[in-house]
Amino acid sequence: MKIDKVYIFLGILLVTIALNSCTERIDIDLDSERVRLVVEGNISNITGQQYIRLTETANYFSNSFPKPVKNASVKVTDEVQVYILQESETAEGSYLFPDDFVGQEGETYNLFISLEKEIGGYKDFTAQTTMPNKTDDIDSISVEWRTRFEGWVVRLYAKDPPSEDYYMFNGIRDGQWITDTISEVNISDDRLFNGNNTNGAIVLFFNENQLNPGDEFTLVLSNITKGYASFVSELQTEIQPNQPLFSGPPANVSSNISNGAAGWFTAFPSSFTSSIVKEKP
Repeated sequence: MKIDKVYIFLGILLVTIALNSCTERIDIDLDSERVRLVVEGNISNITGQQYIRLTETANYFSNSFPKPVKNASVKVTDEVQVYILQESETAEGSYLFPDDFVGQEGETYNLFISLEKEIGGYKDFTAQTTMPNKTDDIDSISVEWRTRFEGWVVRLYAKDPPSEDYYMFNGIRDGQWITDTISEVNISDDRLFNGNNTNGAIVLFFNENQLNPGDEFTLVLSNITKGYASFVSELQTEIQPNQPLFSGPPANVSSNISNGAAGWFTAFPSSFTSSIVKEKP
């Protein structure tokens, strides 16, 4: 009986050695040579400095900030005007609209970019977007603690029109944005309440340390296009952690910029509704 156990042990040891001897280092070429233009351009109906930001894509394992694209010619047109954007003196790669520029609902905007040097084989890039009309009719919001989720939920009470609409939800706490990364915003269509009252639909969730009872919370509701809704959803999917064995392969995020540039040029109106964070029950 003891001899059998020795043979079993030796057999397991030999299999382990064989498996370890089959490993081999594989170096994967991640195509670090390809560089593309990245465009960040959001036109809003809110007063304040608006801009278009241009950067270059970086290598997959790069730990540095994206390289700004300087000395470009950037202009935006609508049906009657041409806006020449000036590069910021303090933020390289950021091209500023005139101080008094405010986006208008229903207006179509065209973006024209001309680079000093080619990126990805091109110097000229274009894009077009139309700012949706505000379709929300907000009654109120509430911010409540949910013990089940160990976090705060933001509920929306509003009347949704009988049309296909897409929304983006952001949050401000005591005057400071707390949805300051793309992964924290919420994107939603209106399929669940189209043409009806939302009756307290949960539109945002925050961890316990992000809000406190007594804070003034402001919900920023933006009416966005279907294309931009898809872009943000795709981007959120690609940047979230994945399980190697159960996740699909990475995919290119869609873009509405010509000549293979990354990013999205969009315009959206926003409305603001505030409430005081309730005490925990």
